[in-house]
Amino acid sequence: MNILFIHQNFPGQFKHLAPALAAEPGNRVVALTLREKLPEKWRGVEIHLYQTERSTSNDMHPWLRDMETKTIRAEACFRAALALAGEGFTPDVIIAHPGWGESLFIKEAWPNAKLGIYCEFYYHHEGATVGFDPEFPDTDPGT
Repeated sequence: MNILFIHQNFPGQFKHLAPALAAEPGNRVVALTLREKLPEKWRGVEIHLYQTERSTSNDMHPWLRDMETKTIRAEACFRAALALAGEGFTPDVIIAHPGWGESLFIKEAWPNAKLGIYCEFYYHHEGATVGFDPEFPDTDPGT
């Protein structure tokens, strides 16, 4: 089975799962990551880097900055996925962390792959990502 992990700081939460799957006979495990200080192969997992071409715009509306950042990462990951596909790699399963946006367009590269998302955090407009620490109160009247 071909398995693809996507995490901007691989291995991250997949530090046990990815090598365990790589150790199973017949599995090919590949990771897409922004993390540059990894060997080409880590505990049986093939490491492939993706890099963003630009950073978030400074003059972006504050409510859109996070979405732009995630879209930039998603585009970079998508382009790396197309390069992997061009080399003949087709994952049966893709396991991704959604927190940084990388998996937004991944099914466009491999529409038939099963996609598993590691949902460790559920966003909420109040008391989760903002407004939870009295030392740093939310100053945006729109949230």
